[in-house]
Parts: sequence; C-alpha cells; structure tokens
Amino acid sequence: MQYPNLFKSVFILLTLIFFGCSNEQNEPKESNHLGEIHFQVTGDFEAQPFFEEGLLLLHSFEFEDARAAFVKAQELDSTFAMAYWGEALTYNRPLWRSQDYQKGKAVLDSIGPKIEAILSEKCTDVERDLWHSLKFLYAEEGDKNTRDKAYSEYLGELNEKYPNNHEVAALYALSVLGAVPVGRDEKEYEKGAIIAKGILEENPKHPGALHYLIHSYDDPTHAKLALNAAHNYSKVAPDAAHALHMPSHIFVALGMWDEVVKSNIASWEASVNRMHRKNLDNDAQSYHAFHWLLYGYLEKGKFDEARKILEDMVVFTDTLPSKDARSYLVRMKGNYLVETGDWESEIADIEVDLDELNIVSNATYSFINGMIAFVNKDLSNLKEIIKTMEDNRGNAGMFVADGGSTMCGSSSRYEPNQLDIDQAHIFEMELHALEAQLQNDISSTEKWLKAACDLQGKISYSYGPPVIIKPTFELYAEWLLEQNRPKEALTQFEKAWDRGPNRPAILIGKIKAYQMIGDQENLKKSMNELANTWKDADPKIKSKSPLKEKQFSEKTI
Repeated sequence: MQYPNLFKSVFILLTLIFFGCSNEQNEPKESNHLGEIHFQVTGDFEAQPFFEEGLLLLHSFEFEDARAAFVKAQELDSTFAMAYWGEALTYNRPLWRSQDYQKGKAVLDSIGPKIEAILSEKCTDVERDLWHSLKFLYAEEGDKNTRDKAYSEYLGELNEKYPNNHEVAALYALSVLGAVPVGRDEKEYEKGAIIAKGILEENPKHPGALHYLIHSYDDPTHAKLALNAAHNYSKVAPDAAHALHMPSHIFVALGMWDEVVKSNIASWEASVNRMHRKNLDNDAQSYHAFHWLLYGYLEKGKFDEARKILEDMVVFTDTLPSKDARSYLVRMKGNYLVETGDWESEIADIEVDLDELNIVSNATYSFINGMIAFVNKDLSNLKEIIKTMEDNRGNAGMFVADGGSTMCGSSSRYEPNQLDIDQAHIFEMELHALEAQLQNDISSTEKWLKAACDLQGKISYSYGPPVIIKPTFELYAEWLLEQNRPKEALTQFEKAWDRGPNRPAILIGKIKAYQMIGDQENLKKSMNELANTWKDADPKIKSKSPLKEKQFSEKTI
C-alpha cells in the first residue's frame, strides 16, 4: 500500500520505536546518528527509513552505504521513485570531479518508462522536479563539466521555486561547488557557503549543510568562518566516517594539529570498524583519513607515530595494490621524507607501482627520487628524472581542454586537468632549482625558485596536506637563508605561512632568520609558537630543534 505525502517532516535519529511494526531484516540499523533532515517523499511505510538513511549517508559522502540503503528501499517498494533518484546520485561524486556514468544511467534504465506514470500519479512536484534533474546529470550530450553546469543551473531554478526546501538547497550548494571545473573558485565557493549557512540557520543539524560549508571554507583565508561547523559536524553525524574526518579540513587550514590528529584517528577507526563489520577488503579503510593522520603527527613532531602509519600503509598496499592505495602511499612517503628530512633512510627505498596513476602521483614520486638524487649529489640521475617529468607533462597536456578541465570529461578522477599539470610543473621547476644548485649556479637556482613560486601563487589552494610536498615559498625561503639573505627569506616564509599556517618547518626557518637579524621580539614569539606546536614531540625531535628543553616547559603560548 502506498502512503503519498505521509510525512510532513522526517527527523533522523530514527529508532525502532517508530518502525517497530516491520521485520528485523527490513529495519535500518538501530543506532543511526547521521544528522537531521526534514523532507517529504512518497513511498511505502517500511521503505521510508531506508530512503532517509540513504539520503543522510549521501550528504556525508558515504556513497556505498547510501546506495545499499536506497536499494533496500527499492526492494521494499519497487515504485519508490526517489529511492532510484538517490541511488543514481551515489554514482556522481561532485567534489572529486568523477562520475560512473554507465552505472548511474543504468539505475535510470532499471525503472524504465514506468517512471513517468509513477511521477505523474503518485509523486509531489518537488519529487518530479528532482527526478528531472537527473536528465541533466546523466545527459547523453556534453562532457561531465557541461553536464555539471547544466545540473547546477537547474537546481538553482528549483531553489528559487522551493525556497523553503532544505534538500533542494543542500543539493544546489553542492552542485555549485561541483560545477567548478578546476581548483577553487572563490566567488562560487562563497555562493555555496551562503546557501549552506541559510540551511543551518533553520536546521543546525543538517549534515549536508555542515559538510558543504566546510568544503566552501576549507582554505586558510576562510577557515575560521567554518570552525563552528567543523566542531559540530562530527557530533551531528558520528556514524559517518567521513563526517568524523571533515572537521580536519578546517583544522589543517588553521594549523590546529592536535585537532587534526583526533579527527582522523576517529575517522580511521570508524572506517576500519566498518570494514570488519561488513567483511570488506582493505580499500574500505579510509586511506584519506590515514594520510591526514600521518601529516598531523608529522607536524606535531611525532615522527615515530608517523612512521608506524607509513609502514602500515606499505602492508595495506602490498596486500591490495589498488590505485587508491598506491596513490596515497606515494604522497604519504613524500610527506614523511620532506617533514623528517630522512632522505637516506630505508623509507626512501620504498617502491610504488605507478601504473595508471595520474600525473600528480607520478610527479610526486619523481620529486622524491629527485630529492634523493640531490642529497646524493647525483646530477646525472637528477637530469634524467627532470626529462621524464617534462615528457609526462607534455603528454598529459594533450588531454586537457582550453578551460582547464579534462578534455573527455569522463568519469575517472585519475585523468589530468590543468591544475594537475600545473602542480606537476611546480615539482619539475623545484628540481630544476636543485639541479642548478648542484652546479653552483646561484642565478639559475633563484630563477627556477622564483618561477615555481610564481606558478604556485597563481593556482588555487589545495586543501589538506600540501600537494606540493615541499611548498615552494618555503623551499625558496630556506635557500635564501643559505645565501645569508634573512630579510628576504622572512618575506617568503610569510607567503608560505599564508598557505600552511603553523607548519613547524616555517617556524624553524623564521627562528633562524630572526636570529640572523637580531629581532628578539619576533624570535621569542616564533620560539613560543614552535614550543607549543611541538609540546608532545618525540624527545629526539625536541633535542634537534632550535629550542632548549626548558623552553618547551616554559612556553608562553
């Protein structure tokens, strides 16, 4: 029996009290802390809670679990139009700029021509309009970016048509971010933030609004504006592993390393528990949270903990060498070596199969090998590495459209866009600078460092652990210190700070610069900041820092 328009408002934190009349096998999980939504849809009574769970999981990017919930709703009500709509959305990942087009289209085909009768006879106007949005998202014409823009424009019209519908607004906010073809567009991201904030004013527990606000503001310039959302999201939706991780987008942007570690421990453990509970393989673990946890430990000076994570990641990758595992291992290895400076350790010898990995992963791996060649003063090898990077970048450029997006606009997040190519170019220029340095060519070294900084300054901020594992302004500043140019170095360290607040490498560089110019006031401030950042650092790290043990115990901030 159908119950069209049955629920005036639907609150998550649904329990068995509300749905006790259904069989145990037809019940969503008992503890369902995923946030709160208010959304009226048409479907059988027993199928409703699965749709609601699916939508909440979708807002937290738990795509696989959301899909399972939507499919369960379909099994209980084969004419539940919005359950098919929800499943189709799980195959589109806007902020990852990827889409499994064929599987999404297959969902629409699975309900076939009968959908028109269902929509006409049973569904509300908003349900019909949201279903129609899929025709833009999975249109037969146009590349992905074209479809994303058309989809977002249509949702914008729906947002005006249904100004009080939080789900339409949340989907629109996400689509605005997802329609940006490359990098970050400050104007569009601010637009997404305004929409999300409007929802939160009326429902502070809406998981999508919290999630999309964090993504809108996850850069050092805006991060403080989403600090409350970061603190709230993990409390509102603790059953979603990704919701436990998302606050660290803001914490990294603000250099809040203790919070980065706590957030990603929680997310990592939740993903591992889910893997065991559902009997899934290693790829079900959140390598994303694991990577950010490693970076948080590195910034806190807890190198031993970071090394344990990296060693575990090697085991996971050896067990199941998927693209995701291998790409994360490349970046984790790079972050570890750059932050520890341990270029001659066995960590530097970890090999990763780069087959089918994108240009950024390849460039990161090449940069690591280039740094090893530089440390070993192996100029010939360094030149070969640079030549390979130049060839790879040239080949990747053939797949990028004039607007900077992937030319074919297809489904894989491993295909290059212009931002990927620019990032690979920065790595390449940094190695050119190191090559010139080995040749004692000061002029060329500085030319390449300036060029790398210039390009870094033009591209959009990439949230999280630095994609350019040795940030360009930081590298230039450290070289300027070696040239006994501390005032110029400080200028570059400040630019580095704008993109990586509270990075210990920057603080150490500033301490050296202030010592060289005799600026006692700023020297004390930077030393206090480092003492606070490294308060829990490994003893051997403290002993190698510019600070004395007494300064760690007497820090003033």
